[in-house]
Amino acid sequence: MSRTTCILVCAALAPCVWAQDAGIGDPAFPTLGNRGYLAGHYALKLTFDPSTDAMDADVTMSGVATSRLSEISLDFTGFTIRSVTLNGHPVKFRRSIGKLYVKTGLGSGEKFTLETCYSGKPVQTQSAALPAGMKSGWIPYLGGAVAACEPDLAHTWFPCNDHPLDKATFDFQLTTPRPNVAIANGKRVQSTGTNYRFSLDKPTLTCMATAVFGQFTAVSGPSAQGVPITSYVAKGVSQAARDRLKLLPKYMKILTDRLGPYPFDTYGAVLLPTALAQSNELMAGSALETTTLPLFGPFTEAAPAILIHELSHQWMGNCVSVTHWGDDIWWVEGFAQYAEWLLVESEHGREAYENEVASAYSQATAQTHWLKPGHLPTEDLFSMRSYIGGALTFHALRRTVGDVQFNQILRQFVEKHRYGNASAKDWIAISSQIAKRDMSPFFNAWLYGDKNPPLPR
Repeated sequence: MSRTTCILVCAALAPCVWAQDAGIGDPAFPTLGNRGYLAGHYALKLTFDPSTDAMDADVTMSGVATSRLSEISLDFTGFTIRSVTLNGHPVKFRRSIGKLYVKTGLGSGEKFTLETCYSGKPVQTQSAALPAGMKSGWIPYLGGAVAACEPDLAHTWFPCNDHPLDKATFDFQLTTPRPNVAIANGKRVQSTGTNYRFSLDKPTLTCMATAVFGQFTAVSGPSAQGVPITSYVAKGVSQAARDRLKLLPKYMKILTDRLGPYPFDTYGAVLLPTALAQSNELMAGSALETTTLPLFGPFTEAAPAILIHELSHQWMGNCVSVTHWGDDIWWVEGFAQYAEWLLVESEHGREAYENEVASAYSQATAQTHWLKPGHLPTEDLFSMRSYIGGALTFHALRRTVGDVQFNQILRQFVEKHRYGNASAKDWIAISSQIAKRDMSPFFNAWLYGDKNPPLPR
């Protein structure tokens, strides 16, 4: 998520468990997720009518039970459910706040497909991680809609195991009347009449899945490091914003030099219409790093800093994801903020980069207490503590180990945890291995210490 918004699974299981009401185990969102299964794939069939904001959906989850289950739960809210089938057979289900419970009788290691058919009007929802009044999730606007769900709102438009510890691949089959089009994550594999199909064959977070409906023009640019780029531009978007999309290949080069190969098969940006501002204040001036297809609100004007910020999240956040939101958001948002400083360095030199760091450090140390980005409460996930505190940690790491080892650390972190999850412990382990010394004191000072750590020189 862009800075403009700032203001394991595993444990010993009983022989037969029910719906795992305790959630997946993340203190930031204690009720989200289910530890009793892993959802490997979602197939979403959605029909959206912009004249009524109504959705008709058929969503199939393909997964495997990790324990013997009499009942499982999915995160899901709203809508009227018409039917639920397990492996092709109708099953009993019940609903509670934010949950869909399904009778299963699954054995440990047993694969399953769970199909849920439902309809209704999805609504914007308040996340505990976002400022009061700043709702998100499924956002209808005049003539269309967009799903913007970080960190915990994917279940407001499709039933899922809504936590980064259970990443999955996605297929989308979307239908909407002309002149609208439909867009989703991954490659477009078919476009016929009013039907659109997209496929994402690399696993990602549920909250980074998106579907976009509205009047958009596809803009294909030159490939970047071998990655095809297709963006989608709404009517009324300024020419200046459209022109900035041409910068994406350059920004891809800056990041692949640091992080290694781009982790997905395609990339592009969605420049959202001004009509969105009348429906959602948050996304109007923000951007969101939905996988392979970041969303840019109309007031962002696709600014260069925001373009590279969201692109960097494809590695840090979408390819390698948090284990627990409050403990790991520092390296997700922190590196994205740091990528903005790398852009300054690339375009204006080292002195300009150092000025950015000095300004951020001055801002951080002016606070009553050090930012301590390594363990954040839910309400501070997208705050100065994660963005600036995390970015300063990366700068300090670079200064401490030098450019060569710093780049090695970044690349090895991404490569080792590709399409999985990671934590601060992994940063410490990889940094210590490459630097050939214990880096725990460094990370303890920058992530958890009470005093302002001095900037290394």
